[in-house]
Amino acid sequence: MNYYERPTPLQEQAHTEAMQHFAEHLKQFKANCDALQNIERNLSMTAGDAIRVALQSSDRIIQTDDGAQWQHAVDLTGITSVCHRHTPAGLEFAIVESLPLKSGELKDVLNSGHDARDVLQAFVRDQRQVLRVWKDDVNAQVREHLAEKYPHQDMSIVAGSFEIKMARSISQTYVTTQSQSCGVRI
Repeated sequence: MNYYERPTPLQEQAHTEAMQHFAEHLKQFKANCDALQNIERNLSMTAGDAIRVALQSSDRIIQTDDGAQWQHAVDLTGITSVCHRHTPAGLEFAIVESLPLKSGELKDVLNSGHDARDVLQAFVRDQRQVLRVWKDDVNAQVREHLAEKYPHQDMSIVAGSFEIKMARSISQTYVTTQSQSCGVRI
């Protein structure tokens, strides 16, 4: 189907219904894209803040599920934060995710390293990949939903509009380049 064609009334109805059906998915997806954009936009400042807090030390200790103890430095999202600890090899930084579960809280190190900026950049790269997988999953659900709800109807233009909307959300995230940044190493 040519995506420059006007949708039929049935396709418009299907689009409206699908938007309502998947509204929460789209809302959460957009919120995560916005959070990633904010992290990316403030990456250098966040890395600097994490280093400053690490040099001053922190009173808030986070013990991850592997038994390691980290000191909280900077919150990234509602469930992730930059943490640090002193090791024989020097200061180490990590992105720690704290997921609330019915049985308690799962605390996991997503990535770690000795350079706060590198740890944050790795986190951003990983989260971009998570967003791509999430986008593909939601798009597959949309296609399946449309196929069930409108059998034998061409709803590719409707499904395509979801793919475009989600791809735009990902592509709107701010891309930090080396020319915009200055590395801070300890």
